Amino acid sequence: MRLVTLVAMITLAIAAAFIPRPGSPDPGVAPVSEMPSVSICPIVEAGERHTMVSVLSSISGPGRLSTFSAGEESGALQFTTGSSGSVTISAADASAIGLAGGLIELPSEATASGVTITGGESLSAESCGDVPSGQSYVMGGSTASGRNFELQLLNPYAGDATVDLTVTTDAGLESDPRFDGVIIPALSSLALDFSQLIPGRATISVNIATTRGSVIAFARQTNGPESALWRAVEPAQDWWLPAPGGSDVRELIIGSPTNTEVSYQVDLYGPDGFIASFETGTISPRGEVRLSLTNLTTAPLGLRVITDAPVVAGLTIDAAVGLAVTTGSPVDATTWLLPGASSPIGGSASLLVLNTGLETVTVSVRSLREASVSRDFEVPAEGVHVVELVQADGYRVESSGPVVALWTSRGASGAATSIGIPLDDG
Repeated sequence: MRLVTLVAMITLAIAAAFIPRPGSPDPGVAPVSEMPSVSICPIVEAGERHTMVSVLSSISGPGRLSTFSAGEESGALQFTTGSSGSVTISAADASAIGLAGGLIELPSEATASGVTITGGESLSAESCGDVPSGQSYVMGGSTASGRNFELQLLNPYAGDATVDLTVTTDAGLESDPRFDGVIIPALSSLALDFSQLIPGRATISVNIATTRGSVIAFARQTNGPESALWRAVEPAQDWWLPAPGGSDVRELIIGSPTNTEVSYQVDLYGPDGFIASFETGTISPRGEVRLSLTNLTTAPLGLRVITDAPVVAGLTIDAAVGLAVTTGSPVDATTWLLPGASSPIGGSASLLVLNTGLETVTVSVRSLREASVSRDFEVPAEGVHVVELVQADGYRVESSGPVVALWTSRGASGAATSIGIPLDDG
């Protein structure tokens, strides 16, 4: 028996010597396991205030809007972007009630969404966003002279989230334990009313540091019936911002979350190109500067803000019909989506395109709806061009070179403005 076993072992060893080794394993294509592309929106369905959600896509595809509040999903509906690649949905149809959040599952990555909130005497608009990095920042708030500033923190996920808020006002750094370790439960919308927390502050800025989970924040400023909505964003060192013309009170705000002085430079651009370096200076630690644009010119402007540390730059417009606020864009791109961009019934709206390059660009603007309207035009190097808008779900802007796009609207109920959403040129 031992002899048989020994012979078998020798036979196997000889066979192994002549059998070629197998080649390296070919990994092939890894199985795809992608989460759906999503965006998160603030929803208001209370009294006279109602929210319309606009979704723009590069394809005709299905999606889902769900609303959430107080730890549970309150409603949902399915939608499709259709042949126009766009759709506008009433949040009320998704059973939204009060101050809530909306989670939109999008048909493709090349998709953008936004909200337009209307009231009896108010109008506000903002793009929705995906979950930001661990830090975001918002400035431009005030609780002085009867004004109200509110921060809405949204957590659309299954686990609780925690944030630390660093609040700076004209009175300095606010030391309040209520700003530390703020818990936003799963599937919840938490609104912080700063008129109750710190009344009488002329300026308010908030740095939001997420220490657990994921949170996206939106700011809402009201002054009587007037209302403005804008999103907290990640700070950066370079910002582009088109600004509409006219006689409205226009103000550039640059806010810094950094606890050191920050140097800044602001350049101005007009319809025909570069105008001048407008101003240079420093921002105090965790401070902000406000630069009036009202008396410079009634023509549309382009602004570039360059700093030596991350900041956020934004624009406030105080018009006779209402208040509007938006942040700038830290990037330029050749393709932009502007969800919600539309001319309201009985009002007007316009698109501003800022050419950030040193050569003339050709721009194509298309309204997204079943009967779309297309316009083509040229924008000179470092120039600003204005196009009037018609009613639509939103707009798509494509350019032969890098640009930045912003839309603004005014109607009987108020004014709104919002920076567009760039699509990755890669």
